[in-house]
Amino acid sequence: MVELHANERLIIDQLLDRGLFTSTVTPEMSQNVINAITAFKRPIIQRRITNYLTDLLGVGPYSYQENLLLTLGAQPLDKTAVHVLLATLKTILNEPSIQNDDQRVVATQTVIRQVQSEVTELDEKLIFRLVRQLFVERYRLFKPERLVQAPDEQEMVVEEYWSISPDFTSFARCMVDALHEQHTTPTLSDRQRVNRGLLLRPFLSPTVTPELWPLLIADRDKIAAQWEPLQRFALEIGTDYALLLDRQRQKITAKAYTAALAVARSLGAGMPESQLNQRIRLIVRQLFATDKKVVISDVRRALFANGLATMFGQNVLPTAVSGRFAVRATEEWGD
Repeated sequence: MVELHANERLIIDQLLDRGLFTSTVTPEMSQNVINAITAFKRPIIQRRITNYLTDLLGVGPYSYQENLLLTLGAQPLDKTAVHVLLATLKTILNEPSIQNDDQRVVATQTVIRQVQSEVTELDEKLIFRLVRQLFVERYRLFKPERLVQAPDEQEMVVEEYWSISPDFTSFARCMVDALHEQHTTPTLSDRQRVNRGLLLRPFLSPTVTPELWPLLIADRDKIAAQWEPLQRFALEIGTDYALLLDRQRQKITAKAYTAALAVARSLGAGMPESQLNQRIRLIVRQLFATDKKVVISDVRRALFANGLATMFGQNVLPTAVSGRFAVRATEEWGD
């Protein structure tokens, strides 16, 4: 079995979490990340990382100017997100401050309006949410900044900006190349198909993923062994489910997901689908003291998209996944 060193594990973790590993050292970086950047400059380290991910998932990262991009991650992009991503790349690359390598700061509203002129089917609010999810939260190439000004009338004005990473231009070129190459689907082994399923889905089961379940059961020990070198994941297999447990997982605070988890845990032996919305409203009020701050459809979507519940005929049944977590209300949720 391959053995990964600490620097290699850190780089692979970043690729799985955000799809990106950048080599530019910034003041806020920890020493562990700086050490990984130094190690990454060695070709043998790059080869070991590429070989491990290719063996695990059937695809390796793209390398560009001492940075890495992995287009297969825990958050695959849909067509709408890709459209917004490409429009944002174009907008930022055309910004004079980026072209001239000045302060590399752009006004948030300017970016959103320009992207909306390209992605006309979406409103500015949704575009802002998608751009923030992609470039602030996922790829971490935008850093939010605020400029506070006090005009003559002493009324405070707050303008929001994004500081753009110095790796942005090389990232943009690599992302465009990667998206073009995604039209060809690689031939995957049975193990690679299962590993992709474990990474991209909340759980596997005979009913949700019938095409993968027999492959997992037939090769469970070797599949579990492939994840062990990362010292991060543990493969748990029950009689009718399999979970890739993440030891680094953070507490989940998103209200829709939290409500969906509580709903799943309240289902017991199941309930008619026609009563689901009523149950969601009840649970949301219990958690947040109101049902006005959480959209019912978002909770339903989180319930099924995250494998917390499944449909059986006209009934909604909880899955084994919901039993792996706990939910509790906090005072903050009632604000």
